[in-house]
Amino acid sequence: MSASEEISETDKILFKYMGVRSPVVPAGCVITAGILGTGFWQFHKGNKKGSQLFMRARIVSQAITVGAMMLSLYAQAKQKRLGLI
Repeated sequence: MSASEEISETDKILFKYMGVRSPVVPAGCVITAGILGTGFWQFHKGNKKGSQLFMRARIVSQAITVGAMMLSLYAQAKQKRLGLI
């Protein structure tokens, strides 16, 4: 890491939550899978309205998880550039 590149407070927070050992992406995957399973269960029970609601929630959860993956990749690339990993 060069002397001109100091780690800002924002970067420290980014690295803490979205760095190499980020718990956000695995948690998002588990939450998405839980919503998907609940949606399938609602469909199996014949509750089409509830199933549709859970499938829409799955799309939102999946989008957030993919966004977290992209942010995590950015954070890891920045950590490598700074020589932290």
